[in-house]
Amino acid sequence: MGSICGYCGTGNDQLVDQMLSRLEHRGPRGQATWSNPRIGLGCNSERDDLGYPNYQVATSADGNVTCVLDGYLFNQQQLAADLAEQGIKLSGQDPAQVVANWYMLEGTDCFTRLDGAFTLAVVSGEELLLVRDALGERPLYYCTQSLETILFASEIKAFLADDQFQCDANPEALNRLLVFSFLPGEETMFRGVRELLPGHYVKWTRDGLGPQQQYWDLQENISDHDEEFYIERMRELTYDAVRKRLVVDGPVGAFLSGGLDSSAVVAVLADLGVETKTYSIGFGAGLPNELMYARLVAEHWGLEHQIMHVEPKMFLDLLPNIIWNLDDPLCDCIVVPNYLLASQAGQDVKLLFNGEGGDPLFGGPKNKFMIIHNWYKQLTGEDTTKAYLSSYHKFYDYLEDVYRGKFRQQLVGDADLESFVRPVLEGEQPRSFLNKLMYLNTKFKGGQNILVKVDKMLSAHALPAMSPLFDRSVAEFSFTIPTHLKRQRDVEKYIFKKSIDDKLPTPVVYRKKAGMGVPLNYWFLRTELRGYAHDLLLSKRARERGIFSPKLIRRLLKGQMPKNAIGQNRSGEMLWMIMAVELWHQVFIDQRGLL
Repeated sequence: MGSICGYCGTGNDQLVDQMLSRLEHRGPRGQATWSNPRIGLGCNSERDDLGYPNYQVATSADGNVTCVLDGYLFNQQQLAADLAEQGIKLSGQDPAQVVANWYMLEGTDCFTRLDGAFTLAVVSGEELLLVRDALGERPLYYCTQSLETILFASEIKAFLADDQFQCDANPEALNRLLVFSFLPGEETMFRGVRELLPGHYVKWTRDGLGPQQQYWDLQENISDHDEEFYIERMRELTYDAVRKRLVVDGPVGAFLSGGLDSSAVVAVLADLGVETKTYSIGFGAGLPNELMYARLVAEHWGLEHQIMHVEPKMFLDLLPNIIWNLDDPLCDCIVVPNYLLASQAGQDVKLLFNGEGGDPLFGGPKNKFMIIHNWYKQLTGEDTTKAYLSSYHKFYDYLEDVYRGKFRQQLVGDADLESFVRPVLEGEQPRSFLNKLMYLNTKFKGGQNILVKVDKMLSAHALPAMSPLFDRSVAEFSFTIPTHLKRQRDVEKYIFKKSIDDKLPTPVVYRKKAGMGVPLNYWFLRTELRGYAHDLLLSKRARERGIFSPKLIRRLLKGQMPKNAIGQNRSGEMLWMIMAVELWHQVFIDQRGLL
């Protein structure tokens, strides 16, 4: 792993050094800084035992462009070769040097050339630009609290190095967090801190901060080929996406849930001859899991396979540290197994693959609720945007119940929530309804939730996360596939399954998706997690904070949903989300990030 940080305005090298020290867990070796009278840059390089050079601050051939980069450029060699054809020969293998020279030639137009998992900062004259990769495999944040100085960093906690940084909560963001379980859009839970969106850049000049500008987007462009073409092309791109991420020599690790997507990535790694160690999560005897299928895949390819059985007593003391690593309180409970499994894998391997991306890009089962809604909306009259927000099955239908009265008065209403999804659901592009859902799931849930939590949980152990199914070429190809080949009758991810079914046992490919269901209801009713949640959420400090309704919390602790709720009991999931928010306030607001 690595990280970048810096400032524009008032600052000094000491501030950059202090910010880098807050990011050492991402990869502490190869630290470098650069500054001019107005701008400062810093980077912690990738770990040198990855076989990659220690990245430094890079400068263009004419000396006018300076760049730092965190992550990987997968097409770095081709970009360097293209520069050589234009008479620019590079002195080393630093990807930041490649970017600096392309920016010298093309300005912001060069960003569309970059294929990778990266964030970067570019200085040209008195301008500073921040850039995030197309799908969002690496996070980047910037702070706009001061009119004189802008801070940026790979993680928000780096801003705590600045004594002038005000660590205040952003209550206006809380509705979004409780509806989506993450924060779509630019705003974070920290007032005055923004997330740079995937496929975007932002620029500072003497005139101030400009708006975020999109340089890449998913475009629906359905092509007309026979089924075999899509199967073969899907197979080629999946193998290419895995191959380009093999940036180390020696064994790699892979999360293996037993579901299709992680199994597919493991199969490709094994088929490429890569020594692969696989890691799975269970939750104890008698609780639902997919471990049988994970073992089946590992045995099919003859791979070393480790299983970790997670129980609350293993992580209760770690929860504040996990929240600290997340920065924003991402409320998906799967972050805990990811954190624990990364800790175990980090003892064995230097690179960890995952299967994230299959559902958002190829028509997974979570689209089913909305597809049924779309069939019958003429009869029901239900608003599509409101149905989409409700389909997350979080707090959208219970926002009146969750807050205490005085706090509720501070919050904005549904219009803010709807603004993130209505333009897509009601816009002309994408045309197909399934692709509208996939666009939202990829751009928001993928780039601002799934990829961020994977990055943060692995970076806590200095492990680079590799998500080949979120590859740019794979994503672009997905939006050329006719929708009837993504979902064929009741077969989800049809083309993806056909492209990989000869590499996996049939029961793994052609079974209904179960998902990695964390047994939260059971944990909150039958284990020490119940007492932990009770003491945390009904503590004097939590009650003084005045955010959440004690009446609702007591009801959830009994395993009961809010009144008038229908459908599946999600009381455990709701408790977890409230608990994550309270822990976040304790770690960052009460303690200013000091554990």
